[in-house]
Amino acid sequence: MSDAKRIEVTIDDMKFYVMGNDNEKYIKDLASDLDAKIKETARSNYKLNQVQTLVLCALNVLDDLEKMKADKDDLANTSDDKKEIMEKMEEIKDLKKQLLIFEDENKKANKTYRDLQQKTLDLEDRNRKLNRDLMDKNQELLDSKEVIKKLEDSISNLEEKNNSASRRIIDLSRELENLYGEN
Repeated sequence: MSDAKRIEVTIDDMKFYVMGNDNEKYIKDLASDLDAKIKETARSNYKLNQVQTLVLCALNVLDDLEKMKADKDDLANTSDDKKEIMEKMEEIKDLKKQLLIFEDENKKANKTYRDLQQKTLDLEDRNRKLNRDLMDKNQELLDSKEVIKKLEDSISNLEEKNNSASRRIIDLSRELENLYGEN
């Protein structure tokens, strides 16, 4: 034989015997809740007879059941939404990590850029200095070429004078020879 129990309950002032394997307290609590719902429905709708009250109460119980099913579906959907939110949060964490990496790389790139910019400024300063030095050296070279030109002109004049003096010496030597030769 089965372990089914016979449990006596009172619903809307009527006695019923429920056969089942469930806990007796559970069955009696269900019956008590139903009895309270029927009495509440009867109080709210005092013009209804007992059958109408029971049908309306059954309809209310079914309505509550459907709403609970909808709530359960909403909870299931919420659970899916929660899972999606958790995935998005993980994605955000990953993106934050990537952002930190990019910020570090950006800082390094900016530092490298500043260093290169400073080196460029230093090289430009050095280049300006070298250009000034080159201009000074070019000026010195032009001045030296001018001095050389003057010296060459002086040498040329001196050579001319020397040649002239040499010719004069030769001429004078001949004259002296001629004068000594005549005496």
